[in-house]
This record gives sequence, structure tokens and C-alpha cells, in this order.
Amino acid sequence: MEDTTLQPNVLDKQPKRSKFIVFFIISIIIIVVIFGGWSFLNSRNEDSESLDLTPTPTEYQLPTEAPESPTPQASPSAKPTALPTSKPTLAATPKPSVAPVDQSTSLDRSKLTVEVQNGSGVVGAAKKAADILKELGYVISATGNADNYDYANMTIQVKSTMSKYLALLKKDLESSYTIGISSADLTATSSADALVIVGK
Repeated sequence: MEDTTLQPNVLDKQPKRSKFIVFFIISIIIIVVIFGGWSFLNSRNEDSESLDLTPTPTEYQLPTEAPESPTPQASPSAKPTALPTSKPTLAATPKPSVAPVDQSTSLDRSKLTVEVQNGSGVVGAAKKAADILKELGYVISATGNADNYDYANMTIQVKSTMSKYLALLKKDLESSYTIGISSADLTATSSADALVIVGK
């Protein structure tokens, strides 16, 4: 007679095990998709909220005097037209409050073009320094941001051809700022004769 002892049915355990493996794999995939989606959305929010602290210098075009054109002559048959009753308002160019020629050195400040850059990160620092220099008679060619915001003190550079202005520029600024580095090694390719970087 055959031994008919009950043997556990091997076929019954196989489907339960395969269902468990399928469920486990699907759960892992869902978790990976959720985490990936969350990471993607979080990185997009960080990108849109991050500030671009790369300094971008601003250049200004200085007006040049255009040659005067001859005034048109009125023809005898033309009828006179009515003149406007109000005159256009022109913006006044700030004039130096001090004579641009230094009394002790006889140097004319209006002969030196200066670019002022903000190296402190404080909003408006370059404009403030540029206004001080304009009042003294210097020509400001541009204002903008420096290559970084880590300057501790004011840095002054002039071209070697304009080195005679270095001491005057330093003297004019040291009443308002702490001067750190001053040198006559500004590159000859610079658009301005002098570069002033405002520090903290």
C-alpha cells in the first residue's frame, strides 16, 4: 500500500511567494517614483528661489558733442506756425561743487574717467561713491558690481599713464572711506582711466 501521508503541497506555497515578490517590487518602484518626483520638484523650487550673485558691470555711454547742423531757412511762401507756449524741461547735469582743478597739484579732475564698482554687496554703495567723485569734478564712466563682494576696504587702481592722479584720488576719497590698496597697475585696455572698488 502506498504511503499516503499528507505532504505539504509545494504548489500552494509557490503562488503566495510569487505574489509577495510582485507586491514587493511594485512597492519599491512606487517609493522610487515618489522620491524622484519629490526631489525633482524640490530642485526646481530651489533653482527658482536662488539668487544670482554674479556681478554684472554696467556701462554708460558718455554723450559726445555732435556738430551743429545749419539751421533751415524759411521759404517766403511758408506760413508761420504757432509756437508752443511751454518750454521743454531739461534735466540739469550736476555740476561739481568744488573746482575740478586741485589747487595743490594743479591736476584737473575732469580729465580722469573713473569706473566705480560695488565690492561690498551693500545696495547703492557704488552710486554713493560715484556721487562723491562727481561732486569733486571727476568723470564717471560706469558704475556696477565688482567681481565679488569680499572687499574689506576701498581699492583704487589707475592706469600707469595716469599715475599722477593716484595720490589725488586717494586724498579725495579717504575722508569718506578707508583706503586699502592703491596702485597704478590698471590694465591699459580698461575703458576708464581709474577703477575704484568700494569695500565694506
